[in-house]
Amino acid sequence: MFMINIISPVISYFIGSIPFGFIIARVAKGIDIREAGSGNPGATNVWRVMGKKYGILVFILDMMKGFLPVLIFDYVTSGQSRSLYAILCGTGVILGHTFPVFLGFKGGKAAATGCGVFLWLAPLPLFISVAAWLLTTFISRYVSLGSMVSTVVLVISIILLNNEPFGSGLSLTLFSIFISLFLIFRHKSNIKRIINGTENKIGRKTKN
Repeated sequence: MFMINIISPVISYFIGSIPFGFIIARVAKGIDIREAGSGNPGATNVWRVMGKKYGILVFILDMMKGFLPVLIFDYVTSGQSRSLYAILCGTGVILGHTFPVFLGFKGGKAAATGCGVFLWLAPLPLFISVAAWLLTTFISRYVSLGSMVSTVVLVISIILLNNEPFGSGLSLTLFSIFISLFLIFRHKSNIKRIINGTENKIGRKTKN
């Protein structure tokens, strides 16, 4: 059990490193998604370059690779949700997605994978944050802005809905804050484009 506790975040990292966007673009269309659109191998760029059905498929796969390792290792290591090891596995899988060993450590921005992690760790706050993402994206037409707003809403929801957000639930609170700041940092180029008015809006298909 001790060894499982130690290696579970490492295994989660390698699971997170599976580049579904790259694989699907290569197999389905013969495209290197890193050389098309924004060059990001995540679901949003796949959607813009290849269309909605491929984007949704990548989003689901990226989400599941965040959800399953956390769920499985949480039960294996402790049998209790929101355990420290589940959070460590969540960290591992998100880092794997953003810095994948299989793509030279240049990956996606972890919005979908982060959804999968928090689907297990904090499902109700996640659903609230998804609603915030939908509303923000619908109004602004910026997927990136919706992602950033939703992470802030996730943190607020976890703090408000957790009985002891700075007590027994402190590890989950700190983890959500870390992931929120990390995701916003990963969107720094999007922030610049939004300010400059050059960010792609949803519904506009990027040319290869």
